[in-house]
Amino acid sequence: MKRNTLNYALFGALFGLMFPVIATLFDILVQELPMTWDSIRMVQSNQPLHWIINTAPLFLGIFASFAGSRQDKVQDLNEAQEYIIDERTADLKITNEELKREIDQRKITEFELIAAKEEAIESQQAEERFLANMSHEIRTPLNSIVGFTRLLTDTPLTEQQSDYLKSLKYSSNHLLAIINDILELSKIKAGQIEFESLPIGSSDLFESVLNTVRISAENKNLDINLALSEATPAAFMGDVVRMSQVLLNLLNNAIKFTSAGSVTLSVVSSDKSNHTRFEIRDTGIGIPADKLQSIFDDFKQAESNTTRLYGGTGLGLAISKKLIEMMGGHIGVTSQLGVGSTFWFELELEPCEVPQAETNAFNQVVRMSSDLSLNILLAEDNDMNRLLAKNVFACWGDNFHIDCAINGKEALELFIENDYDVVLMDLQMPVMDGFTACEFIRTELDPPKRDVPIIALTADVLAAERKRAFQVGMNEYVTKPFKPEELFVKIIKCAEAVTK
Repeated sequence: MKRNTLNYALFGALFGLMFPVIATLFDILVQELPMTWDSIRMVQSNQPLHWIINTAPLFLGIFASFAGSRQDKVQDLNEAQEYIIDERTADLKITNEELKREIDQRKITEFELIAAKEEAIESQQAEERFLANMSHEIRTPLNSIVGFTRLLTDTPLTEQQSDYLKSLKYSSNHLLAIINDILELSKIKAGQIEFESLPIGSSDLFESVLNTVRISAENKNLDINLALSEATPAAFMGDVVRMSQVLLNLLNNAIKFTSAGSVTLSVVSSDKSNHTRFEIRDTGIGIPADKLQSIFDDFKQAESNTTRLYGGTGLGLAISKKLIEMMGGHIGVTSQLGVGSTFWFELELEPCEVPQAETNAFNQVVRMSSDLSLNILLAEDNDMNRLLAKNVFACWGDNFHIDCAINGKEALELFIENDYDVVLMDLQMPVMDGFTACEFIRTELDPPKRDVPIIALTADVLAAERKRAFQVGMNEYVTKPFKPEELFVKIIKCAEAVTK
C-alpha cells in the first residue's frame, strides 16, 4: 500500500513539471531567444506569475497522486469487504444447505415418529382386539365348564363321581386363574387399571384373604398365621379388590412353594405416620440369590423346572409388583435357599373410620324378591351357555321365565314382540352384536321398552369393552364365568329399580 502511494507521488510530480517546462520553452521560441540557461532564467524572472501558474500542475499532480492513493485504499477496502461478503455468503449458503438438510432430516424423523406412533397404536389396538377375542373364545366355554360343575355339586353323586367332580372343579379354577393372570397383566400394560379409594376394614380384609387360602394350606398341613402390630389401623382408605389380589398372590405363592411348616402374614404400621409394611413369610424351598433380581419379571420363576414341578405362569409376582407400584408403594423379597422366603410390600395407608358391616347381599336380595316374578330375555350365541343359564334359573324357582335368542337381531325381534323385565345381553354375537342391539333399544324404541334394564353377561373383561357397554346404555356388567349369586343380585336390583 505504501509503495503504491510513492509511485503515485512520483508520477504526479513528473506530470506536474511538464507544464512549466513546456511553457518556458514555448516563451523562448515565441521571443526567438537562444535555447540557453540564461534565456530560461530571463523568461522566468520576467514573468514570475507565469512560473507560479505553470508550476501549479505540479502540486495538482502531487495532490492527485494522494487522491489516487486514497482511491486505491478505498478500492482495496471494497475488495476486502467484497471478499468478506463473498466468504460469508458462501458460509451462509453452506449453512442454509445444512439447515435445509437438517429440516429435511427432521421431517423424515417426524414422519418416522408419526408412522411409529400409528404403528404402535395399531399394534395396541390389535393386541386389545386379540385379547378381547381370546377372552371371549376361552372364557365362553370355560363358563359352561365352571357353571355345570357348580350345578353338579348340588346333585346326588357317588363317592367316585364326587372325587372326579372335585378334580374337574380344581382344574377349571386353575385354568381360569391362569387366564385371568394373563388378561390382568395385559390390562395393566394397556393402562386400563383404575383404583378406588374406599374404607377397608382391616379385620375383614385379612380374614377374607386368609380364609380363601386356608383350605390350600390345610391340604398341605401348613399353619396359617396372622401377626398385627398394635399401630395397625382398624380401617384405612384403599382399593379392597387390588389389596386382596396382591395379598392372595403372595400368600398362594408362599403356600405353593412350602411343603412343611407355616406361612405368616405380618402387618407392621407406624404410630407416627401412615406407613404400613406387609410381610408374607414362609418356610419353603427359598430362592437362589442369583434369581432374586428377576423374580418379579413377567413369565419368570426362580428355576426353569419350577413350572413343571409347581405349576403356574410366573405372572402373580409380576402383577403384584405392578399393582403395588401403581398404588405408590414398593415391593421386594429376601430369601435363603432351603430355609424360606419373605415377600414384603410397603404402602402409605390413610386411617379412617371402620365401615359398617353389611348383611350378606345375596341372602338379603333373596328375602326381598321372594314374591317377585320376572320375564327375562337372554341373548347368547353359545348353546352350552344358554343351557347353563336355563338350569341356573330353574334352581331359583318357578318365578323366573326365560326366553333365549342366538344373536342380537333375534333378541330385538323377541324384545319388540314380548314384554320383558330384564335383558341379559352377550356382547360378541354373530349377525348383530350386543352393543348394536342395546343401542337400538335405547335410541329407537319408545318408553317403557326403551327403559328396560339390560345387563351385559359376557366373557369380555377388558376395561374398554366395559366402558363401551355402559356408553351404549347397559345398566350392569357381569363377566363369565359368572357367580350365580352375583347375577341373581344384579337382576333383582335392576328389576326393582324399574318398579319403584
